Amino acid sequence: MKRIILAAVLSALLCGLAHAEKSLELWTFIDPAGDNPRSKALAQIINTFEQQNPGVKIKSTIFAWNQINLAFMKAGLAGKVPDLTMLNSGRIQRVVAANFLRPLDTYLDQSGVRSDYILMPNAIGADKKVYGVPYEVRALGFLYRSDLLKKAGIPKPNNLHELVQSAKKMQEMEGANFIGVGIGFDPKQDSAEKMYIPAVAALGGKLLNADGTAHFVTPEAIKVMNFLHDMVHKDKVMPLDVAMTGPDQVRTLVEAGRVGYYFQGSHWLLTLRTKVPKGDTMDFMPVPLLDGDGVQPVFVEGWNLGIPAKAAEPDLAWKLVQLWTSPDMQIMQAKVAGYLPMRKSVADKVDPNDPSTAHIKPLLAVIGANAMNFKWPLNTDAMQETLGTAITSVLADKQKPEEALREAEKNYDSVRE
Repeated sequence: MKRIILAAVLSALLCGLAHAEKSLELWTFIDPAGDNPRSKALAQIINTFEQQNPGVKIKSTIFAWNQINLAFMKAGLAGKVPDLTMLNSGRIQRVVAANFLRPLDTYLDQSGVRSDYILMPNAIGADKKVYGVPYEVRALGFLYRSDLLKKAGIPKPNNLHELVQSAKKMQEMEGANFIGVGIGFDPKQDSAEKMYIPAVAALGGKLLNADGTAHFVTPEAIKVMNFLHDMVHKDKVMPLDVAMTGPDQVRTLVEAGRVGYYFQGSHWLLTLRTKVPKGDTMDFMPVPLLDGDGVQPVFVEGWNLGIPAKAAEPDLAWKLVQLWTSPDMQIMQAKVAGYLPMRKSVADKVDPNDPSTAHIKPLLAVIGANAMNFKWPLNTDAMQETLGTAITSVLADKQKPEEALREAEKNYDSVRE
């Protein structure tokens, strides 16, 4: 009898231990143990989920932001995948086409709030099914020193030419070490696709033919190339060594208080406000038009949460997605990390008088009225690299715009399949 009781106790303990050791593997480019705002927001989500689901632990595997999509493609081929992964909206279409993700339509329909979600077009497959849900969205534009505009007594620029002139004024006031405009066009990073392509598209320029081949040599593209070249060589508001780096390298100069206009996503606003020297003020503006006054169609991106087709715990993974995208967590992320909510209903719940969230509702209104409509190819990474190489070649005076773009066309078409 004692043996039977002992066996039962051991069995119960083992069952309890097995339950306690249940884990959910998350692939992320954000370290939840970090001390920056985005890390703190992710840590709060993970802690809340674990508290609500006793016996479940989230195991975070961290990748570089520009490597996680490629790492997941390799994992999908090998069949060794996590339960949930972050995927950049500009690269997820290749993962979708490879059938490495589980469609989320059943989960979305059962949630009863599908229509409230802002879904990214690249996460929707050719079968019209949804393969990724963003946990945040952001607009690309300029984080700028609004204190220096005030000091100079000049308004926010209405177009890119006015932006250059105000950058010159900032440099005159702040001295030789100050940089008017900071855009890093390193081909291995992403400013070509996020700054150059939208600028060309805003002018009506075509970038791809109907068959997917490159159509880079256009009057609109050459105009944008010449504008960028002038910023470096004629207007001298963007040093060549800055333009040849990437946005992460430029950010170190921003944090030192040395940049007037920094091209980056709106999600960096709150972080940079904590990093810049005391007395400096940072605000965000969408990219102005090159010709005329106004705002060019806004490039919007976000990080999607995708459940692998071969995930071991798909239902548990969706449970985490539900928490992550809940109104409470969306508001928390907006306040802590500066993300734009991916729930339409949340915009009205964000405090417009709180300095940390005052920019959100107006920016969502701009996105709703003027978001960029561009069909990104499966090989956006190849497009980014070939165009980035062309831009840096022009800026370094190695090639003229038409020559560089013609070469980019050949290079892109040779690797696009």
